[in-house]
Amino acid sequence: MTPSKATPPIIVRLQSRFAELPPALARVAKHVINYPSETTMLSIEALSRVTESGQASIVRLVHILGFESFRAFKLALAAQCGASGGRGAEDTTVDEVDRLRREMSESLDGTGTLLDRAALQQAAQAIVLSRHVNIYGGGVSAMVGDILAAKLLRAGIWALSYGDNNIGLEVVGPVSRDAVAIAISDTGTTVETVRLLRAARAAGAITIAVTSGRSSPVAGQADLVLLTAPIAQPPSPGFVTTLVAQIFVAQALVEAVASWTVPGMAPGQ
Repeated sequence: MTPSKATPPIIVRLQSRFAELPPALARVAKHVINYPSETTMLSIEALSRVTESGQASIVRLVHILGFESFRAFKLALAAQCGASGGRGAEDTTVDEVDRLRREMSESLDGTGTLLDRAALQQAAQAIVLSRHVNIYGGGVSAMVGDILAAKLLRAGIWALSYGDNNIGLEVVGPVSRDAVAIAISDTGTTVETVRLLRAARAAGAITIAVTSGRSSPVAGQADLVLLTAPIAQPPSPGFVTTLVAQIFVAQALVEAVASWTVPGMAPGQ
């Protein structure tokens, strides 16, 4: 069996919008995400019955995705499933190493699709023009924060990563003036990270969120959102697949910063 090479872009888009969909549309989206190849063979009437959602809800969902009709949506999905090798029950025969490789590859491909290039450049410009950068995150996201801070320091940007939330909260006010605050959270719901970004924003920082939660609390506190691809199932503690996508965004941000830095000019000048 040839394992899938990438999650179809339509599936990535549905995953990123899933949390903000009303129940009827969410049921349709869930079926498409879990059974994309099967969906391409269903009529709109059949999909309506399977998902217990009205046909109008299905049409509304495909319009949200940018398709004029359900037929156009199915054709695009079928083409993408064919290109990616599809997803189905046969995936259960893949050994654990290959499953992990596939999940990480899909996470990178999905993040590359979702990452807003304009927002990335705006974030890089803000970092170059700021006095310093403060980075917040918990768990594995804190590890990514440490990596990002180290890379920004090497690029000539003063950056600190606050893995200790208590210290972060104690100094968030004075260190946030004329600064950029970056919160890293896969789901975007980590209470301490959201609290830190909210406080930084209130103190005057330009705020950036690196998250898969387009409509999450942390995104709601951000001036700019850099999206990572969401995973199909809720992560367990220490889950590393999300870390790969976050490192990808961190490296993309560092390279964008380098493109904004003027030779011979110190950051903030």
